[in-house]
Amino acid sequence: MKKNNIAFTFASAEVNKIGQNFIKFTELFTGKLTLKKLYDQYVKENHPPEKFWQDAVNKLELKVNSIFHSNIQIPSKGRLIVVANHAFGVVDGVTMCSLISNVRQDYKIITHKVLRQAEAVKEKIIPIDFSQSRDAILSNINARKQAENVLLNDGVVVLFPSGQIATKENFNKKTKAHDGEWKQFTSKLVIKTKSPVLPIYFEGQNSQLFHIANKMGLTFRYSLMMYELKRKIGDTINLHVGEIIPFSQLNEIGDLIKITKYLRQKTYALDPNIS
Repeated sequence: MKKNNIAFTFASAEVNKIGQNFIKFTELFTGKLTLKKLYDQYVKENHPPEKFWQDAVNKLELKVNSIFHSNIQIPSKGRLIVVANHAFGVVDGVTMCSLISNVRQDYKIITHKVLRQAEAVKEKIIPIDFSQSRDAILSNINARKQAENVLLNDGVVVLFPSGQIATKENFNKKTKAHDGEWKQFTSKLVIKTKSPVLPIYFEGQNSQLFHIANKMGLTFRYSLMMYELKRKIGDTINLHVGEIIPFSQLNEIGDLIKITKYLRQKTYALDPNIS
């Protein structure tokens, strides 16, 4: 039977002890108990680890609607970088990994280190540490090397180039949330490993409460991660899969900043409600 000793919290060294305690307290009343119950059920059922992401989709009762914008499906072999807007925080990572893992197992996702606690997918996650400690810097250098190694061995790397969840510029309910600035990490990875890129766009965004909390700071944002995941239970997730952008096309652009902007543009162009 799988181990079930994970901390089950988004509290981390990125915030001080008071902030961590606030996050844990808020989680307790906004979703943690429900989500932990679902995870405990999963552990008892003893499913094969390669089915973790699909099992998570099932446990959360997500209805995933994958819309392909070309005749090309997820390739079963060959190096590939998969990028997406970070609409939700957890659900987008889960559904994207489910999509990839149903086709192939030679993938890894770059994401927050707290998500690496689940034993079934521990080796599928390249952890990023957003604290500013020396250990975090060294850990993130290692993360980049791991990602390069996966690609140079013709595997798949999944990541959210913004590194943070999409937010709204104001509190108007009609305002759409967008990613912050996309980091050049992705472009560097493209050039270093000569990899093609598959853009994916997620429709939707987090609650108005989350965006208010986001304006109040990191502690408040993390305190609502469980809440946002819980409220997605039973939801329909629409994700749009674009055409694979060959390395040759990206290499012609040359400039890292321009490549980054181009990848973001191609991703957001998949939004069916774009104005």
